[in-house]
Amino acid sequence: MPPATLSQNLKTFLANLPRHKKPPISKTQEHIVYGGNFSHFDTTLLYFLLRNICSIPEHRLKWGKKPSPTDRSVSANIERIRLIRNDYYGHVASFSLPDPDFINQWNDLFVIVKELESYIGSSTDHQDAVTRLKSCSMDPEVEQNFIDRLLVVEKLQETVENLEQKIEVLENARVPFGIKNISEWKENEKVFLETHSFPSMLDKVRAQSYVTFVGVPGSGKTATARHIALKLQNEGYEILNIKDIKDIETYCDQHDPQVFVIDDVIGKFGLDNAAFSLLSRYEDTLVNPTMSKTKVLMTCRETVYKHETLAESFLCKENNVVLVHSNELALNDQDKRDLMTKYQLDTNILSQEDLASSSHMFPLLCKLFSTRYSIYGPKFFILPIPCILNELNGMKTLYKLQYASLVLLMANQNKLSEEILESGNSTYNGNIFSEKKCRFLKECKVKTNTESFEFIDALSEMEGTYTKKCESGFTFIHDSMFEIVAYHFGHRCRKLMLEYMSSDYIANFIKVNTFDAHKMEGESKIMPKDDQQHKPEAETNVIDLSIKLTEDTLLQMLGERLFKDVESKEIFNVFGNEALKAQSVLQAFMKVMKTKSYSELYSIFLENLEIHDYRSTTFNHG
Repeated sequence: MPPATLSQNLKTFLANLPRHKKPPISKTQEHIVYGGNFSHFDTTLLYFLLRNICSIPEHRLKWGKKPSPTDRSVSANIERIRLIRNDYYGHVASFSLPDPDFINQWNDLFVIVKELESYIGSSTDHQDAVTRLKSCSMDPEVEQNFIDRLLVVEKLQETVENLEQKIEVLENARVPFGIKNISEWKENEKVFLETHSFPSMLDKVRAQSYVTFVGVPGSGKTATARHIALKLQNEGYEILNIKDIKDIETYCDQHDPQVFVIDDVIGKFGLDNAAFSLLSRYEDTLVNPTMSKTKVLMTCRETVYKHETLAESFLCKENNVVLVHSNELALNDQDKRDLMTKYQLDTNILSQEDLASSSHMFPLLCKLFSTRYSIYGPKFFILPIPCILNELNGMKTLYKLQYASLVLLMANQNKLSEEILESGNSTYNGNIFSEKKCRFLKECKVKTNTESFEFIDALSEMEGTYTKKCESGFTFIHDSMFEIVAYHFGHRCRKLMLEYMSSDYIANFIKVNTFDAHKMEGESKIMPKDDQQHKPEAETNVIDLSIKLTEDTLLQMLGERLFKDVESKEIFNVFGNEALKAQSVLQAFMKVMKTKSYSELYSIFLENLEIHDYRSTTFNHG
């Protein structure tokens, strides 16, 4: 019966009732019928409609009475459903049923539904529904538990779908995630200070397509470049933190503005001739970028910037360089006090005189002072390296595991993780890390079978003071800390340093000792007292973390190591090394060279080497 017909029949039925007789259904039930939605009908309403509106013949004992068991008519089965509903639901406050009784009652109900369904047609939908009811849970708590689990599953499915979409975006992205990841930058923004000279630096970046920030380690040159990049990001620029100048060509966008940031663009320890040669090839790309708004921000250590090779380079054009220690841009006293406030330091610990004579590494020193070095007072801001070396002296004696952890981090070129310690697959200069790990640990007087997680825990304990966490493990908190630890360990273990350190380190930090060489800042901590008395005052402020060689055996070993680097195609690092001028070193180098055949020498010096590499190198060692 269609809803409209049912509604009309109900109205007719109610209109024909005796005037003073109460209607058998309520106004609410009337509205439900007139609404036309059969799913809202309950058992009571259905019974009324089937009995009074649908013209179904009465069973033998009449409507409203329990039918005879042998009466299987439609009205008898409708009556039975009404009675079951009243007995087990309608007229009880709470109810439970033993399993045997439940099975008997379910069987009766199934027969009723089956007979009614056969009367209607051939469908078994209602029988199937009753069958499912036989085994489903009717406990509200259990039901809610299933609902909660389904909701969790649904939420997990949504999460998986979202992750799949993100993975697809990353896989299809033109720029790898690592190049665009700047989460660490934003964390460091909390302590960044826009100094009195910051506006002029920002103006220079806005005016030029490329700018190089030049300063000593720890002077804030990298932090400044990153801060400016983040400002440009707010203006619609895309930040790309790249390692190789070639990435500009790879990831350049011709339509949207980008800002590329490159740290230590032409070498970290010293001038990297290969990197400089490569950069020179991209001069036109930097000067005239494809997208006119694109910026390239580079950083360079002051010692590298002053190399004579760069004198006429486009990299040194005045309009494209920010010299953070210049008279115009250097931190003034107010900048320094504001920096101390950023790190929650007492600004009164430094006098006016102390501020004036403080190290160019002031930004880094504020960070270190806030975590550990406050015991040194004002002295730390004037001569920081001796203070750090003194701390390492104590650590080497009292906290051998922590010291050894720093040494291993240094030995593996500023990158260490539990995976590297376990696998030992990290290699530098052909040396497997597990091999040198044992030798370095013996020098530190730490057992070689120490668990890897103990070293990682030690590095974690020193996070913020000596180390910082990165995606793949730990690195030093700053490059200068790597150099200080390398000096502290290396000046006592020169042979290990010669054998295992990188070609870059050998080229820039291993020196042949001469009597007129500058001494390192604060070398009095290590020098004999007699030597200190004759040391010129001007030399006490020179920072030199190089390792000096004097013994013939070490000079011979250096010559052999340099030839090994030539075999590894480290041409610039070898023939640009002043140490090769020393007679003992050169003799050792030539001695190894004479053992090689013509074909071996051809392979070493000529094969697979680009001609422009040689043109960029000055061979003046004879």
